[in-house]
Amino acid sequence: MPMKVSSRNVGKYPEVQGRMSSTRNERQTRGHRNKASAGDIAPPPRRIGELMTTHVVQLQPHKLFREAVDLLAQNPFRHLLVGDPDGRILGVISDRDVLRAADCYDSETTLAADVMTPEPITVNVDTPLSSAVALVLDHQVNCLPVVDADGLIQGIITTTDLLKAFQNLQLRIEKTPE
Repeated sequence: MPMKVSSRNVGKYPEVQGRMSSTRNERQTRGHRNKASAGDIAPPPRRIGELMTTHVVQLQPHKLFREAVDLLAQNPFRHLLVGDPDGRILGVISDRDVLRAADCYDSETTLAADVMTPEPITVNVDTPLSSAVALVLDHQVNCLPVVDADGLIQGIITTTDLLKAFQNLQLRIEKTPE
């Protein structure tokens, strides 16, 4: 199912930078466009750039916590990246952050910056998938923003993306004759 922000949200939240989550098919085919024939099996992804979601929702830190809640409630993703106006990563707001903050923050005065996890652990497009998995496990996080050398947001990789890659690899192994 494609992840979209409705026109109702875009008008309501102009700070959403048009960076929407790509569809599952776009993620599954990224990096695997040069198949020799339809019968060939594409090599499994090895780097973040082959698996990451490139179109993400980005919220600016001065926006109200309520706006983050609305975006997460009305869309099928679980993470918002908080960035400055130039697109540099500042933090992440997850659905769990929202649940934790719901009881102790006033949604009409609390800002995204008050709820976000600041200075998130990041990766780049050339990071090996195994390194990303190690970061997720070591730091017990469910997403890693993908940034360039200047800290500009390029995409996001989630535990769901990594599990899908593992599932595809495991299916290949299971289909291989012993």
